Amino acid sequence: MPRITLGRYMWERIHQVGVDTIFGVPGDFNLQFLDSIFHTKGLKWVGNQNELNAAYAADGYARIKGVPGCLVTTHGVGELSALNGIAGAQSEQVKLIHVVGQTTRPMQSNHLMIHHSIGQKPDHRQYDRASEGLRFAAARLWDKNTAPQEIDRVIRECFIQSGPVYIFLPLDLSAEEVDVDLLKSPIDLSPSIDIASQDKAVQAIQDALSSAQKPAILIDALAHRFNAAQESRTLVSKLKAPFFSTNMSKGLVDEVEETYVGLWNGEIGTPGVKEAAHSADLMLILGYLAADTNSSGFSRKVDPSRTIFIHPFEVVVKGRTYPNTHIKSLLAALNAQLPTSPMHTLQKLSLPPPRIPDDLSATHITQSWLWPRMTAFLRPGDVLIGETGTTVFGLCDNAFPRDIRFQTQVYYGSIGWATPATLGAEIARRELEDAGGSKGRTILITGDGSMAMTIQELGTMIKAGLSPLVFVINNEGYTVERMIWGAQQAYNDIVPTDYSHLLPLFRHPAPETSFHVARTKEELEAVLKKESVLDPQHLTLVEVVVDKLDTAWRLGGQLAVRGEAAREYLRKEGFVDAMGGWGLEGSGDVGVKWS
Repeated sequence: MPRITLGRYMWERIHQVGVDTIFGVPGDFNLQFLDSIFHTKGLKWVGNQNELNAAYAADGYARIKGVPGCLVTTHGVGELSALNGIAGAQSEQVKLIHVVGQTTRPMQSNHLMIHHSIGQKPDHRQYDRASEGLRFAAARLWDKNTAPQEIDRVIRECFIQSGPVYIFLPLDLSAEEVDVDLLKSPIDLSPSIDIASQDKAVQAIQDALSSAQKPAILIDALAHRFNAAQESRTLVSKLKAPFFSTNMSKGLVDEVEETYVGLWNGEIGTPGVKEAAHSADLMLILGYLAADTNSSGFSRKVDPSRTIFIHPFEVVVKGRTYPNTHIKSLLAALNAQLPTSPMHTLQKLSLPPPRIPDDLSATHITQSWLWPRMTAFLRPGDVLIGETGTTVFGLCDNAFPRDIRFQTQVYYGSIGWATPATLGAEIARRELEDAGGSKGRTILITGDGSMAMTIQELGTMIKAGLSPLVFVINNEGYTVERMIWGAQQAYNDIVPTDYSHLLPLFRHPAPETSFHVARTKEELEAVLKKESVLDPQHLTLVEVVVDKLDTAWRLGGQLAVRGEAAREYLRKEGFVDAMGGWGLEGSGDVGVKWS
């Protein structure tokens, strides 16, 4: 019977579930089975500058494509380098497959002091244990007879749990052969569901909706992670109820819909949004991720007695739990049961007018002007990556155009994530576009401090012929940290960087026309109208210069809400408060009407 190497089997299986690109760094314990990537039709290799960046890139790929991102590292030094990126994926439940090339089985059995090991009688698997709490499953391959089933098992778990899994592959085992016919049986990626529990949950939700006079919906990040975005959109369309987003779910449902209210970020938000949420007598929350940075320091309060939580694996209706469900399947079943005509006819929400910043007349680029302007620059189909920090706090209060695919790592919050994630996101966007998906641009907005962490991956993007549009906010260092403590301390400064040298450094094919710098509003307006920025054909870099004590008002608000001492610190250090009071003042009756 025909046979293939185990390394080839692994790559074929990974490709079968929708992965078309493998990220990573070569090492002497993975080189031979890296060759099998090039023998797997439809699979391609993108090498990274280091293993941490490979993990970030795979993370960005997974978020946009909806399948696992996959990276390869080598024993010890490589796998440990990637660990912070794996932790971020575990934290935010992003599907990743981490393949680790291990020392050979004889080396392991004899405890050889092979390089990358530790001690006089090294345990070659001690690095495996370092990632145990940061993964959902692992295949420690040793026997070729059981290895194919183990590979299939962890790929399935990656989908079911939506998070990182590991495949530990000894180099000598990768060359052993297995039956090629094993590839004919597809991996079962469907979750185990208690249909009776699901049916009861659907009925309970319908009953709650029928008795509600003012239902509303909050869409959150885990609806995206468990591939329930389309079902969430259908639910919003069917109910015609007002809906809200969070920092981590922006754009998951189109924000041009007439029922979109805004970002419900707890106590810190645009006028009227929290009041509109509190006026609902029933709140459906889809895929809740209640992190402090996704709820303004846990200030988003929900009443369990009038809330329906549709979690990834259970539903809680007004305090009663229905276990062993799955968010995607349950929403599909609920949508099928809902009437074709809306259950509620909603009159337009009446909200207070937006706050007007007091620095509108400034000619230099201000944070209060920048973020609405960047939102207006977006087009349907764009992929938008926002670095954790100032960027996400500035962008998220502005409603996006339709079909914006936005991602940020605001829960785990590892600065530097966004630049390599943009590499993965741009590759995923192109693959989806080639398959008939939306046509758009990949746009990164990051800070100077964050970019400094992982700046090497700009070179990878240039080498790969990619064309993302990269905006770097130059505000002389770590603004979020300055606002927390040490506004003038040297530890919040970074190395000054002349960004004009970056593109030539990485052998960009057209550096003169692909780098722009803007220090005033007029200059940025001119840059945003350039053809090379509107429709970039190569990686395009735009430096946006902003005062180091200027910041997004909502970031200041999240710190100011801690108390008078925090507000006094912000005032004393001179941080710009363009909205006055950091947006903490009340907004009164919002006049929500229902019929």
